[in-house]
Amino acid sequence: MMKKIFVLLLALFSLQVVSDETAVTIHIIGDSTVCNYRESAYPQTGWGQVLGYFFDESKIKINNVAIGGRSSKTFIQEGRLDGLKNVVKPGDFIFVQFGHNDRYFGSKPREVPIDSFGFYMQQYVDFAKAHKATAVLVSPMNMNTGKRNVFTQYNARGVMETIAKNSKIPFVDLNMKSYNLYNALNADYVSRYLFKTLQAGEYPNYAQGVNDGTTHFQEMGSLGHAQIICDELESNLKNENLSPESKSALTLLVSAMKKRYEIKVQTNLKYSGLITQNQKLPAGAPLTLRVTPNAEEFEKWVDDDCIEISKEKIAYGIKTKARNITYTAMFKGGDACKKISHENETPSSSSEISSSSSVKSSSSVNEKVCFNEMANKTWPSPIEMALPDAGEGTTDSNHTGFSGVGFFNIANSPTSTATYKLTSDQSASAARVMIRYAFDGVANRDMKFTIDNGTYDVEFKPTSSWDKWDTVVIENVWVDALDFTMRISSTTKDGGPNIDMIAFDMAGVYRTGCSPANVENDKVDSLQKDSTKIETKDSTEFLNPHFENPNFSFDAQSKMIMTNGGVLKVQIINALGKVVAQEIRKVTPGWTPLLQNTPQLFGNYFVIILLNNQVMMRNKVLL
Repeated sequence: MMKKIFVLLLALFSLQVVSDETAVTIHIIGDSTVCNYRESAYPQTGWGQVLGYFFDESKIKINNVAIGGRSSKTFIQEGRLDGLKNVVKPGDFIFVQFGHNDRYFGSKPREVPIDSFGFYMQQYVDFAKAHKATAVLVSPMNMNTGKRNVFTQYNARGVMETIAKNSKIPFVDLNMKSYNLYNALNADYVSRYLFKTLQAGEYPNYAQGVNDGTTHFQEMGSLGHAQIICDELESNLKNENLSPESKSALTLLVSAMKKRYEIKVQTNLKYSGLITQNQKLPAGAPLTLRVTPNAEEFEKWVDDDCIEISKEKIAYGIKTKARNITYTAMFKGGDACKKISHENETPSSSSEISSSSSVKSSSSVNEKVCFNEMANKTWPSPIEMALPDAGEGTTDSNHTGFSGVGFFNIANSPTSTATYKLTSDQSASAARVMIRYAFDGVANRDMKFTIDNGTYDVEFKPTSSWDKWDTVVIENVWVDALDFTMRISSTTKDGGPNIDMIAFDMAGVYRTGCSPANVENDKVDSLQKDSTKIETKDSTEFLNPHFENPNFSFDAQSKMIMTNGGVLKVQIINALGKVVAQEIRKVTPGWTPLLQNTPQLFGNYFVIILLNNQVMMRNKVLL
């Protein structure tokens, strides 16, 4: 009888655990290697963005508050840890990973001498304890530095391990595990498949390619880190140093992990190029199949039933099935596909997890702050400075030679400031920022520019006239793919110069709520001229509105098209290069809706319109 009562109580307890009100939350704190990214930055991904796929979402919730560019010190100084006071509840977890921005060179406010790193890390542990939550310290994954382990030199790993041991809490050694992993793999594979080194044309968000392969990660890299973290959490159950409270909490967490399935990747011939490695992922997790052939001629990807998955060398957006599976890269001249026996897919009781991977900006904005002219390839991200979001000074146009609607005349005071809300779709560790300015006089009007959380001293020399404009460039600016505030501050009694505009040397930086600037000489590959298919390759290399027929018009605000009639083809593509809506229909002369069956579309999309197989428009549009 007692046994039956115990089983009943256990069942009731289990029902309580999985309810929304009592589900445990993992609060994730960290930097750009951890945080969520919007779709326009894909495939750049942080491990906190994908960790939720590894847990039963009815039992474990994810609250990823990691943010790029922060260190253990600045995350606290900005009040971000205090911001969790009313969010963390007893039984929750706080995962903490810092180190990348803490590395000390004595030049940036965010940097932390190694003998102070423990002081800040201890504050996270104490915060968790005060809120009856369990802290889990995650050592920073190694950078793409080959045999050199950055975080045993700046010994963030050792400090975190010691604090975890003294506090009797879990320690996830992502640093050493990632270091061993990277060094066991081909160096090119690590750079091009895990880190964010992208060749031109590989991903639509980086049509020109990007070499950001030292610190930031692609989705495959972050999924690998999430796998390591789960393995380490399971290993911690054997850690005799854990307190009873930590072990009990960790047991609950590990029991909520989803089953991981083996994904095997092979070829149908002897292969000398790069190819996606075998891995273990839970059902519903994103999967990328990728090959980089040398002399081999790639044909397609197939599964173990010989069903074609994709003809693309980079096939992404695939969801992991709830069974072990084998994928084969088929090359011309190789063996014919042979079916491989396998078990049936396991029914899943929980839905696929949405990991809040997309972070969207508000579309409500004063259009005057947006840059609506053509940008050039050297400075593809111009920022209109005449109208700050807040500041001391005036927006003027009483001098000649400025661009846009005017320039900002900051107040004559050593404490004057102005702030601008910006969005970056991409990230860079050494961006350049050009500032266009003018002022008359004999003395400098130096200023400080704070871009996200980096502050840069800028020297402004007189230009000899208020109508003569000159430029100065800030070097080595750290930019993360997120919304951030840029702040300009005067340092002299005369304030600063008149500032017309600034520009970043990286694409995809713009005033929040606007759209990225159109860049001269961009191109979109021709659309296939048949009646059923629209070519999508490189479709996110955005252009100005492109009208090849004078009898065509498009009104973005009303989402209406004016034509002379005929067969209309409309394709809507999101920032990942995926078709989210497509229609082919006959239309009569006059105005017609962009789409007859309008889906819920909010934000920037690439719109391609054909009439009678002739391209009428190809452009990025805010819908």
